[in-house]
Amino acid sequence: MARRTAAQVAEQIELLRAEFLELDAKEDANDDEVARSGVLLDEIKTLKAEHDKAVTYEKDREVLRSLALAGSSESADGASVRRGPEVMRTVEPYADQELVRASRLEDRDMVSRARKAVEVAPRHLNDKGREHVEKLLTYLDDEEDNRQAPLIARHLLLTGSPEYHRQFREYMRTGYPGELLRANMSLTDSAGGYLVPFTLDPTIILTNAGVIDPMRQIATIKQTATDTASYITSAGATAGWSAEAAEATDGNVSVGQVTVTPKRADTWIAGTYEILADSGFSSELSRLVADAKARLEGAAFATGNTGATIPRGIVAAVAAVTTSLVSSAATNTLAIGDVYNTGDAMTARYQGQMSWLANKAIYSKIRQFDTAGSAAFWASLGMGRPAELLGRPVYEASTMESAVTTAGLVLLAGDFSQYYIVDRIGMSIQYNPMVMGRTNSRPTGEAGWFIFWRVGADVADVGAFRLLQLNATRADVPLA
Repeated sequence: MARRTAAQVAEQIELLRAEFLELDAKEDANDDEVARSGVLLDEIKTLKAEHDKAVTYEKDREVLRSLALAGSSESADGASVRRGPEVMRTVEPYADQELVRASRLEDRDMVSRARKAVEVAPRHLNDKGREHVEKLLTYLDDEEDNRQAPLIARHLLLTGSPEYHRQFREYMRTGYPGELLRANMSLTDSAGGYLVPFTLDPTIILTNAGVIDPMRQIATIKQTATDTASYITSAGATAGWSAEAAEATDGNVSVGQVTVTPKRADTWIAGTYEILADSGFSSELSRLVADAKARLEGAAFATGNTGATIPRGIVAAVAAVTTSLVSSAATNTLAIGDVYNTGDAMTARYQGQMSWLANKAIYSKIRQFDTAGSAAFWASLGMGRPAELLGRPVYEASTMESAVTTAGLVLLAGDFSQYYIVDRIGMSIQYNPMVMGRTNSRPTGEAGWFIFWRVGADVADVGAFRLLQLNATRADVPLA
């Protein structure tokens, strides 16, 4: 394991110390909190010893740097001269914040510092969260996403330092923003607000926020630091057979573009002065917001309409294209043949990546197609829902239609990597120290937080999906 610098250890000590003081201030701490306080004390003692050793090591290293140690090179006249060893200096990730804020660092330096920041991030960031952030910081010479990596790195560096964490906790407690929070307001939208530290931000740490919506499991997830995100799409080139010395076939590559604009989502959380004074609300923020975020987005991604204020839901996007609809064979009836027809209507390009999406109630109806164990048998009553239907993965969306009704859109098949979810990184928060009553506009003895973020979604290629519509008047889609 790489040796940590004294500054890195000091940062972790400061975070643990702040958590200990928050727990120690509680007069009615429960058993778990008391136990956690003891664990924190032990960790701080261990880190203090590591810090002292690191300080001693760094002092000794500086002394050695000034000495002429082993190593030689030739001078201009060929004589051998002794030189000291070359020492690689470790760049502190949160140094030179003014240069970071002004974007005056080289892109690769910005990304390198952000990677180091992820390495020394506090316990709020688990292993899956670290892995996800590392992917966001991928920086290769031939990658299109290079445009985003330095912007995301800058965001991490400005919102991840121990001092930023400390000021954020103080802001959540008192509503008074520290200098770092005010200085970094330039990162937010014109609506203002103060950015949540990246280790607590569900718009960045997707795998660390408890978001289990099926669409985030199977769709393509992107992050952007800009107001829109555009991606190139293509149906591929056309190849053909040619005679000897004949003119080559025109490939005729058709290139398109899908642009996803993140939409604003928000939530308002309020509490009485008594509750806020007696609880560590800042430590609960990520959990509360992540839960609200998951429920709101889960409905939008599956069945959200195509309006201008919410992300475009996958069912609405596919239903808008007539050739992507498959009609049921009978009126107001879901039958086994409809399932086969929906799967068979998938084009050859996407059949290998196909999955199913439907409401649990629709899967239950499919299980009831046959009770005798014949060709239509899927699962007995005593079994759980199988992981596959016709050999392809099955996912549940509780917001899709659950009943067999006229023109109901009940079963979706497709390659869900062709559905893009784009998170605009940076969740912002504004504190209102005095909530006013609606009746007489007098104070209620409450304070509140207005929290907002942005996310967009759209289908990159509607041809990657087929949607079963009950009792539709359209003809079935021809088999691919």
